[in-house]
Amino acid sequence: MTHGGSPTFVVAPWIKMPIESAGYASFRTPSGGITTLREDDFFHNRQVVSLGDTLHLDSAQAG
Repeated sequence: MTHGGSPTFVVAPWIKMPIESAGYASFRTPSGGITTLREDDFFHNRQVVSLGDTLHLDSAQAG
């Protein structure tokens, strides 16, 4: 994502945050970060597994 605050518009609805609360949340990530979201197949619980992970960038610089 190009802007650090953009994940807020994905993560907030993903976790089913009430719209009236969304203005108080900020899910910021660094450029090139990977966010992983997961939904349980049985209970349908939603989880933010990682937010803005940049470990893949470190390995690209080493090579």
